[in-house]
Amino acid sequence: MERSSAAPVRVVPFFYGWWVVIAAATIILIASAAPLYLFSTLIDPLEDEFGWSRAAIGAGPSIAAVMAGLTMPVAGYLVDRVGARRLLVAGVTLVGVGFLAMSQIQALWQFYISASIIAVGMSLGGLPVCTVAIAHWFVKRRGRALGIVSAGEGASGIMVLVTALLIGVFEWRTGLMILGIGQLAICIPLALTVRNRPDEVGLLPDGEPPALGEASAGLPPEPADGTSRGSGMGQPEGLTIGQALRTRSFWLLAFAQVLAWVGSFAIVIHVIAYLDESGGFTEEGAAVIAMGIPFGSLVGRLGFGWLADYLGKRRLLAAAWVLQGLGILIFAGIHSPWQAVIFLIVFTPGWGGAAPLLPALLTEYFGLRAFGSIQGVLMATAMLGAIVGPIFAGAVYDAVDSYRPAFLVLALTAFTAAVLVQMMGRRPAWGTETADVSAA
Repeated sequence: MERSSAAPVRVVPFFYGWWVVIAAATIILIASAAPLYLFSTLIDPLEDEFGWSRAAIGAGPSIAAVMAGLTMPVAGYLVDRVGARRLLVAGVTLVGVGFLAMSQIQALWQFYISASIIAVGMSLGGLPVCTVAIAHWFVKRRGRALGIVSAGEGASGIMVLVTALLIGVFEWRTGLMILGIGQLAICIPLALTVRNRPDEVGLLPDGEPPALGEASAGLPPEPADGTSRGSGMGQPEGLTIGQALRTRSFWLLAFAQVLAWVGSFAIVIHVIAYLDESGGFTEEGAAVIAMGIPFGSLVGRLGFGWLADYLGKRRLLAAAWVLQGLGILIFAGIHSPWQAVIFLIVFTPGWGGAAPLLPALLTEYFGLRAFGSIQGVLMATAMLGAIVGPIFAGAVYDAVDSYRPAFLVLALTAFTAAVLVQMMGRRPAWGTETADVSAA
């Protein structure tokens, strides 16, 4: 990571870590998570101008998902070594340039390349990179801070409305140009204000005052979150990526995350088509329910993030996935709008709540030594669920002309994920290569 000479520990009225949270959440809202939703606004304009099939256009987001999955482990490795700020600057630059490039496309292969550039930028400037910085800035308030940062991802659904408005007023090419320029103008300055760790600016995690003797010596006290005091940025404690990969806990969590993403991503991708099929929904009504998923997740992101500072993170994550499973069961039986509202009330807090809980649990189990690398591998593995889930739901629909059997099965995968995370047991003993205690 980036290193700086040790600064004297100081106490300030406003803790800079909260600014890091605000900057990271804004970057995620505008440039990192927004592209997930923006591709849907381009389907009709691209089809009208070029005559491309929906399948050919839909391959763009699929290629982007693969590129994002391949980049995540690299981003995790790099953030442990060069820090979050450099990766955030690189990431938001690529996203902005990618949209500018997409505004000039004339061929399908150019669409795919620009989508890939955007995907790589999303990985370098996304939530997993931001959580590494937040994990260093906060200990006692880590759950709350992670919840606020992940709220940027939930609120990014508003960018669909912004993009649709730009395309409607200026046509799609000019709209994407304005979007790309806006992302660069807002997010690069924000990324440059991020500091990787509090001791870069002479602060302690959570803005805690130094102990009397240590303050007089100009040294920070020993943190309680798996870092040790040292020169410059200190030496984080915990497992290396190789040690983490040899633990039972990591693979239980990875498999659980795959199963959870199988169901949740199938819902996100097929929600409008399914509601159209179910009857009782207009196209506009189905779109409102689809928009309600990211916005409803804000309750879970903030609520579960706050609870993570007080309750067991493993049990909270299991509870979030149980809510997902119950929500998918309700979704499988939807026939009217009031049932869709109940689905949103149950499903979205669990879907959103898992976002801050996962990195909080990782720091607790594996420490900060290789947090970025460990999280990168975990997220890349979880992308299997994001890819398989929508394909499985679509294949079931093609076979039986209904999504309902698929969602019944996918509800069970979420419940299984909740069971698997409970089987992780106590965290591995740091300082040994393969220690892993399976007792709860």
